[in-house]
Amino acid sequence: MSDKKQDKKIVEPKKVVPTTKQTESKFYVYELREHSRELFRVRPEVFDGALFDYPDTQITKSDAERRIRAFLAKEAKQ
Repeated sequence: MSDKKQDKKIVEPKKVVPTTKQTESKFYVYELREHSRELFRVRPEVFDGALFDYPDTQITKSDAERRIRAFLAKEAKQ
């Protein structure tokens, strides 16, 4: 019998990092405007002001919410 010392490699389990990112649904701007009171608790006029310069016809709810909050945080010019 041979007394060879075998090198055993310890294999660590790989850490699984979730890479899937859920994409949020986009809605037409006019649909979100129609329901702006229920969704964002703002009047349609405020919604219009927040998305005045938005270049696309569809937007996610979170993007719309972010634009509305930023619009409401702006100081009014005299």
